[in-house]
Amino acid sequence: MKEDEKSTNKGKKTDSHLKWIIEVFIITFISSICFSYISTNGVSKLSIVPAIVILLLVIFAGIFFDIIGVSVTVANEEEFHAKATKKAKRCKNFIKINKKFH
Repeated sequence: MKEDEKSTNKGKKTDSHLKWIIEVFIITFISSICFSYISTNGVSKLSIVPAIVILLLVIFAGIFFDIIGVSVTVANEEEFHAKATKKAKRCKNFIKINKKFH
């Protein structure tokens, strides 16, 4: 009976991982289409200063989301569970984000 439970849990975990992979793929694909359209059509009609501002915004957005991704990957989840029991702000949000990545 324990083996059946393990295989069922493993199947659920695989399904959730597959769902997460598909979600991330779709979101990434749609956002890359949007950025590509904006950069080709929108920026080509602008003068140099607004084009540089948009380019810098895109670069800083990438840096910002890289910072979030690295911090979630490196963080120790046990510490946030301890802080969440003490009602520390935003710990529950981190735990939700961390569970999506792991």
